[in-house]
Amino acid sequence: MKFDLSSLRPIEMKDQKRFEAELEKMHSQSCECSFANLYAYQPPYQIEFVECAGRLVPYERKARTIHYPIGEWTDPELLRDICDSFMKAGLTDGGIYDVPEEFLDRHEDCDAYFDLEFDEGAIDYLFSIEKIAAFTGPKLRKKHNLVKQFQANWPYAEVQKITEEQIPVVAKLATELNSRMEHCEFLDEEELAMDRAWKNFSQLGLHGIILYAEPGFPAGFSVYSYLPSDTVDVHFEKADHSVKGASQTLTWQLAVALRGKAKFMNREQDMNEETLRHAKRSLDPERFFKRYFLRRH
Repeated sequence: MKFDLSSLRPIEMKDQKRFEAELEKMHSQSCECSFANLYAYQPPYQIEFVECAGRLVPYERKARTIHYPIGEWTDPELLRDICDSFMKAGLTDGGIYDVPEEFLDRHEDCDAYFDLEFDEGAIDYLFSIEKIAAFTGPKLRKKHNLVKQFQANWPYAEVQKITEEQIPVVAKLATELNSRMEHCEFLDEEELAMDRAWKNFSQLGLHGIILYAEPGFPAGFSVYSYLPSDTVDVHFEKADHSVKGASQTLTWQLAVALRGKAKFMNREQDMNEETLRHAKRSLDPERFFKRYFLRRH
């Protein structure tokens, strides 16, 4: 089966309801399926989409790669036909990103059409909100000690919800904290994504908290949205590392705010960055969302 790709176009805000309705059918915990992520990172990754057999197929023009379709589960034959259509149009070399492990469990015969690749740096870390909120387990109890130090050093600290009025404060803090890091392409991409997020905060269904060490001194923020499952996706989280315990306090306060509203917190990938990997694993992940890369052969 060959698909007409003439309607391939960039993702826009008007597509949000359709994407979220199709994602409901999968109950995926993947951060890559989040409409907020797809829309925010549209400029740097040149993300487009097209409908094939009732599914929505995201396409990264910059990487020349399609994502696993969003909607009803596909079978290997349909996925092959979608991939072949993109290949014949000269849009991809046959790569398919964000393939859930569940797809492989359902279709052990997919190797008839695809070669399988796996990158440990691309897995999503999923954490128990209740465990972080309650500091359950030895790893999280160590975090509690840092939180207590922060509370002792900053007795007037407070947490506020991010509102439209506070977005300029959060945006300024994000720029300041990023400026302290070594410049790289990822930070440029993130800056573009955050700018889109700030401009469309409410429309994208984004929520967040901002941690003040004291009045007028923001020390960190966290921005998230709900996936159509029991999971929230943390899109952006930054803390002032010169303020001891601010990062741990921010994560804990986010878990407290989400208690009873969701079960898991997706804190996304570590991208094979050792410092980031250590930080994520020190929070004692509950499970992982393992995504695979398929390549047509």
